[in-house]
Amino acid sequence: MKRTFIAIVLLSLLAAACGADDGAETTVTTQPPGTTAAPDGPARMLLMVSNEGGFVPLEIALNQAPSYTLLTDGTLIFQGPVPAIFPGPLLPNLQQVKLTADQMDDIRVLIDAIGLPNMDDYVNDDANNFVADAGTTVATYLDDAGVTHRMSVYALGIQPEMPDELANLVLLTEKLDSFTYEGPAGEPYVSDRFIVRVLEGGSFDPQFEDVRPWEFGFEPGPVPIQMPDIPCRVLEGEAATSARAMLGDASQATQWEHASGTFTVLARDLMPGESGCDPR
Repeated sequence: MKRTFIAIVLLSLLAAACGADDGAETTVTTQPPGTTAAPDGPARMLLMVSNEGGFVPLEIALNQAPSYTLLTDGTLIFQGPVPAIFPGPLLPNLQQVKLTADQMDDIRVLIDAIGLPNMDDYVNDDANNFVADAGTTVATYLDDAGVTHRMSVYALGIQPEMPDELANLVLLTEKLDSFTYEGPAGEPYVSDRFIVRVLEGGSFDPQFEDVRPWEFGFEPGPVPIQMPDIPCRVLEGEAATSARAMLGDASQATQWEHASGTFTVLARDLMPGESGCDPR
């Protein structure tokens, strides 16, 4: 039965009608599941897929951008390749491509097949029985009324037999992934909002030592505290541009010397639909 259902979805993708949504689209900040967000801007988030948790260092977990952010105008923002070195670049390599009307139809078919429009905050952690310390795939869909629908799946794809909604979520991630390497090459994505987290101290192998003076336009603290007790703030406009320029050539090992001590700074561009310094 499951295989038949998935086959029907694939046939629907091939037969999806052409044409994009011509309505006026807006940008919103994603709210908790089941709530309504107010429109604000020319294009809003339609779908976001992220990977959270897992057995990774805190610095990597905190600075991880969503795997995919799809806007209603067809813009797909994703994490591009990074050099396989340590320490690697501090800022994630965020790229963007523009999907065609047919590709957008494919995604909407899969969103419906998963059942995201009918979910509030669906959680599936059945794979706990198979693997430990895996990550959780989180898909967030924002409908035309501005209501968010969220689906969280632990260790997606590890189970030999999956219910239809999980199998179709796998198809969705594979489809999004294919858009990042098929067709035109991506272009860099830069947001007008920049999230910065400050960690006290940090020690690295001396061969990677890179200590720089603190010249940011803000102090290490006090700033809003995010769990687990990590200062966090969102910069906008000129402040975001200035911080991005300072961090452009920084690595994962870069330290910043302030009168009050030595700090590690984590930063990345915020995606449309991200609310900022929420606990992760």
